[in-house]
Amino acid sequence: MACCGLRIGESLGVFPEDVRDSTLRIRRQVVRYKGVNGSYAPQYAPLKHRKEGEWRGIPVPKSLLPLIPDLPIRNAIGGLPYPDLLRKSWDRAIKRIDLPPYNPHDLRHKWATVTLTSGVSPHEVSRRLGHRSIKVAADEYGQYGRPTREGRERSRQVVGAAMAPHRLTAGRTPSEPDADPVPA
Repeated sequence: MACCGLRIGESLGVFPEDVRDSTLRIRRQVVRYKGVNGSYAPQYAPLKHRKEGEWRGIPVPKSLLPLIPDLPIRNAIGGLPYPDLLRKSWDRAIKRIDLPPYNPHDLRHKWATVTLTSGVSPHEVSRRLGHRSIKVAADEYGQYGRPTREGRERSRQVVGAAMAPHRLTAGRTPSEPDADPVPA
């Protein structure tokens, strides 16, 4: 989820054959359906905002490739887990190892924030996240991602570098090169 920006159910629907040429072709998710007897059961379903057979491509970092053969994720008895089960197991594990509480979906937000603050276009990030419209990503993450300390500093550096050639200082005319350029 953190390496590809997947939703919980999407991460449960990844198989090794879904990764080709370092690209994940995500095409299914796990959802819970209510059966005729009233009990819930996990099933594969098309992606959100997609029809059966449609997929979206997501570049896979090399560090994730060695884990691909261990997919799909299964429950303790080898069956198909559902998102709520993963969420509950996650919460117990976070509490047990005494980490600050956060949920698995935060990993998806982390991916979006990292990609946006590192210069990936909002349009590209929106498509990789599977949003129907760029407006969803823009509303959720702002124009360049959730505000971060690193993003604030990067903004300062980018603007400083862009404005450095036009900066007037004492004793310098606009046509003279800047003696102290701002690092990018």
